[in-house]
Amino acid sequence: MKLSKKISALILSVALLIGSFGQANAAKRLHAAIADWTGGIITCEVAVAILEREMGYKIKQTVFPSGTGLWEAIAAGELDFACESWPSYAEADTVMLKEDLIYEGKVVGTYNGDGSVDLLGTAGIIGMSDYWIPRYAAEELGIKTWKDLNKHKAKFATIESGNRGRLIGCPVAGWNCHDQKRLDLLGIDFQADELGTEAAAIAEAKAAYMRKEPFLLYLWSPHWFFGAYDMVGVQLPDHKVCDSFTEANNWKDCGTAAWPATGWAKDYTMNYGNPATFASAEHADAKKFFEKMSLQNIDQAKMLVEVDQNGRDVKEVVNEWLDNNPDKWKSWLP
Repeated sequence: MKLSKKISALILSVALLIGSFGQANAAKRLHAAIADWTGGIITCEVAVAILEREMGYKIKQTVFPSGTGLWEAIAAGELDFACESWPSYAEADTVMLKEDLIYEGKVVGTYNGDGSVDLLGTAGIIGMSDYWIPRYAAEELGIKTWKDLNKHKAKFATIESGNRGRLIGCPVAGWNCHDQKRLDLLGIDFQADELGTEAAAIAEAKAAYMRKEPFLLYLWSPHWFFGAYDMVGVQLPDHKVCDSFTEANNWKDCGTAAWPATGWAKDYTMNYGNPATFASAEHADAKKFFEKMSLQNIDQAKMLVEVDQNGRDVKEVVNEWLDNNPDKWKSWLP
């Protein structure tokens, strides 16, 4: 009997030990949205890799196109977080955030929404967008700014655009670029062509560049394309905010003096997540990490070259960057 009790106690002790070991090693879990452009993919992969390598997380990753639907999925708790939202492209941010976006101690964006999405902090990447033409076309045609485009629109025309010039536009409607509205309000007689993906737009531009043809391209910086090809921005008008803007009035009260009849603002990109997820004590350290994260343009640009030009795997490139640059990201840890 005594032996039986000892065996039972031993079995119980082993079971408890295994259970506690399992609990100690059970990874905390989050569900991340992976962006539909390479820079955003890299930024989120950096976050995911640090959460997994350094903070004991297991991250489920789902490719989810950017746009209002993504914000709604995060608000509903279907996804826990997403990375590198560009405010100029995220109309949902004004509806779903109710916080100030702060960069280097300064308020760079104020939101008065319902708080259904949590602002986790700036991602570090600072973006700029414009319409671009190859330098060879700018010099040959004498194009200095967007005001010169109409004089040479025939050079930019295609069979599809007819007698209008063609813009290789912002590729995804969900990014809320509103290229055609911007062109029309500025009086630029070009047709915006959405090709569906970043890769398709870049392939089209690359092919035109190789043929030394004039082309007008929407693109953002940082982007590897500028390291490979000599491009010139057409200097869209400085960004202005339309105080009377609502989705309902479709900018009709703003005329040509306000967004979107101007260029884009400088984008202090943000990471964002589900409020309930990051209010949980279980994920307090993850929230602190996101508050400290600050990936710089130059570092993303170097990784962009490896992924988009050299064809390397994103995870491999990101892990190599982490291994070689601990001084740049260790301070992000809680």
